[in-house]
Amino acid sequence: MENSPAQDGKKWRLNLFDVVFVAIVLVAAWFVISYLGRSGGSVAMSGANDTIVYTIEFNDMYEDTAYLIQPGDALVDHVEKRHMGTVESVEVVPAIRLEKNELTGERVISEYYGRSNAIVTVRADAVTTENQVSVPGGFVVRVGVRVSANGPRYHASGYIIDMERNDAP
Repeated sequence: MENSPAQDGKKWRLNLFDVVFVAIVLVAAWFVISYLGRSGGSVAMSGANDTIVYTIEFNDMYEDTAYLIQPGDALVDHVEKRHMGTVESVEVVPAIRLEKNELTGERVISEYYGRSNAIVTVRADAVTTENQVSVPGGFVVRVGVRVSANGPRYHASGYIIDMERNDAP
């Protein structure tokens, strides 16, 4: 029978490979812990509480779907299911698009028949920090950002086109 290393009286010695391996494991554990700590799902943000009013332009809604949007509807983000606020007012306008005139080669604005745009004003309580404005639940409000929202009877997507902050509710 052969003798195992423990029986030969040899001891385990720390070498450079072991030190590098332990260091990599510690750094990886630190990154995982720091990433999970800032995931933002239920982490409370410190900042000023404001009431914000922002405007979303929902584009190219089929037929009369835009008329289903009513004041008082609660909007929910379609992707992450976060509360976006409550509809305050709605204005339905014909959808328009920029098209090329084949005869002249110019770009002209023309109405897109069978579709309409809804300009929706939304009111929400928000937490304002140095870097962002977010509705409790995590929905971040930024002008120019594309949003996709669900209402009680409809789904729409568009862009946030305006935002106002109010200190008093």
